Amino acid sequence: MAHSKSGARRKKARLEFLTQRFSAFSGPSADRSQARVYWALIGFLILVFLTGGASRSDVQSLLILRPLAVVFCGFALLSITMEQIRTYRFFFLMAGLIFILVGIHLIPLPPAIWQALPGREVIIEIDNAVGNKDIWRPITMAPSAGANAFFSLFVPLAVLLLIVQLDGARLQRLATPILILGAISGVIGIFQVAGDARGPLYFYRITNPGAAVGFFSNRNHQAILLLTMFPIIAFFASKSMKTENAIKLRRAVAVGIVALLIPLILVTGSRLGLLLGLISLTCSWFIYRKPEATGVRKRTERKNYTLAIMASLGVMLLALVTVLASRAEALQRLLGTNFAEEARVGAWGITSQIAWKNMPLGSGAGSFVELYRMVEPVASLTPVYFNHAHNDWLEVWMTFGVPGVALIALAGAGYVAAAWKLFTSRTTGPSSTTLLAQTGAAIILFFALSSIVDYPLRTPSLACLFVVACCWMRFGLGGHSISAGNSRGV
Repeated sequence: MAHSKSGARRKKARLEFLTQRFSAFSGPSADRSQARVYWALIGFLILVFLTGGASRSDVQSLLILRPLAVVFCGFALLSITMEQIRTYRFFFLMAGLIFILVGIHLIPLPPAIWQALPGREVIIEIDNAVGNKDIWRPITMAPSAGANAFFSLFVPLAVLLLIVQLDGARLQRLATPILILGAISGVIGIFQVAGDARGPLYFYRITNPGAAVGFFSNRNHQAILLLTMFPIIAFFASKSMKTENAIKLRRAVAVGIVALLIPLILVTGSRLGLLLGLISLTCSWFIYRKPEATGVRKRTERKNYTLAIMASLGVMLLALVTVLASRAEALQRLLGTNFAEEARVGAWGITSQIAWKNMPLGSGAGSFVELYRMVEPVASLTPVYFNHAHNDWLEVWMTFGVPGVALIALAGAGYVAAAWKLFTSRTTGPSSTTLLAQTGAAIILFFALSSIVDYPLRTPSLACLFVVACCWMRFGLGGHSISAGNSRGV
């Protein structure tokens, strides 16, 4: 009897020992896994910003970006858990539906089916003329462009698969590298307007020469990136720090970045950026909260604060010189051009006509250019062609029909419900996660507004930023709480 009791005690002791060893091992291992995913995400975002600043399908850098995006997707799948997928299930549902919808548009259909679709009369006539009456064709009227649209989805998918694995502290720290990327793009824009209009600092062959486009090929996309930095800066400046000195230093840095971004948006020559920039600044004002010091005030506070103010004033002076040197092109374009007379407004009407003609399934993924060329009025022909409708809401309706509109409605309903919950919840005070959610909500709003006159989400880097903003908003609504100590690295 005594022998059996001692044996039981030894087994219990061994079990406790193994449990302690496992706990000691699993904690650091989980943290290392988080660190790997975090740095993989940052590395991928850097890659996307360097190679994914254009929406065209013939950009050579896509030969690097898209295969690596698939590799990063595979890497993320090795460590993702079902709990993480459930937490962000709405995003995975939307991603799955988008992949399915675009994929369906690429499936060849029997002649009896695709010939019955509205808007295919011209293709039927051509097939009959050349003897291809019995050929199978997909829903999309531009199959190669549709395939390009399908493979483009893997870039934001890689970001989604990586970012959902991050904890709250690392989600917040992600604001800093994104701010750095935005600032670098802005600084590149300064050198672009100061240098050769066809110089090596322009990364893409088809671009806005002489304009500050930064990492992008389009001035509007550079402006959209810069204006999305304002709410991120507000979140950055709202973080609690150990000392008043650190808070003031961070606040001065934030003011300096804002002072730099405002003229940089002007020199892009983007009217969209100028108008939305004002909205972004207003939203950022409401996001900002006065941070509190969590430690003891230091005597060196006054000296460091003075240095920070001097640095901030220097940045403001640089910004003023930039505006004067570039003559604020965006302001000139806004005041000197009648928006209603521009060709893109007329293109909206033509896009709507094509959409109605191809209802209910649309003309197919990636088919805008081919369809628009077929019906473009002779009077509007110029050496420059429309690669998109410059209204993404209309283009989705035109190319994807009722299913595309349904997906937009589903996404919009999800955003409105989340925003309502975010801004009507009664709390004692906004936590860091709430501020993060508000930052994400503001960025999503800017993308939605800019899509009325542009196509920002068709650019890989901005599509990835959109995914980050969505996950920020979702995490902030999850009821999680992060202590100041865990989030000081932001």
